[in-house]
Amino acid sequence: MKALLIIGMQVDFLPGGPAEVPDSQSLVPILNQIIPTYDLVVAANFALPADHVMFAANHLWRKPGQSINLDGHPALLHNINCVPGSFGAEFIPGLKTDKIAFTAQMGTDSLTPPHSAFFDFDKKRDTGLAAFLASQNVDKLHVAGMPLETQVQQSVEDAISLGFQANLLIEACRSQIPACVNHQPSTENND
Repeated sequence: MKALLIIGMQVDFLPGGPAEVPDSQSLVPILNQIIPTYDLVVAANFALPADHVMFAANHLWRKPGQSINLDGHPALLHNINCVPGSFGAEFIPGLKTDKIAFTAQMGTDSLTPPHSAFFDFDKKRDTGLAAFLASQNVDKLHVAGMPLETQVQQSVEDAISLGFQANLLIEACRSQIPACVNHQPSTENND
């Protein structure tokens, strides 16, 4: 079975939001057009506690865009965004969510950065998405959403490593870094 995975379609990623992705609002009509063509639709949302290690506000004298060392790896600090229970963590208004059968939560551990729709950083936490897809006999996964250069790309890579045939729907993705749309992640195009 083929499924659609939608990543990061949350209010805080809209223009003017604390995790702004340019032109993100244009994804709503694109996704609304393709969602009905899939028998199964799943999502992955950020669910970052307010005390998350990736928020600059939680580090004295740090600001968004600066890096810290986290378990021997550089980690980019961000504005506080997608905190569970906040309006910014909700799906973008107008997105058709009635067909979403499962929503994976990324970044729920305040000490572990989100990595992909499947795992947090260093695979310290499994989001449950792979098990859900397996229970639905999904073998092909089409991936859309934002931000392309991080969680979307990493989700495609993790999907492939987990044995799914993954296809990035580039027209249904947006990047925080405009040049990233020219650097597509590796995918397998097996419909």
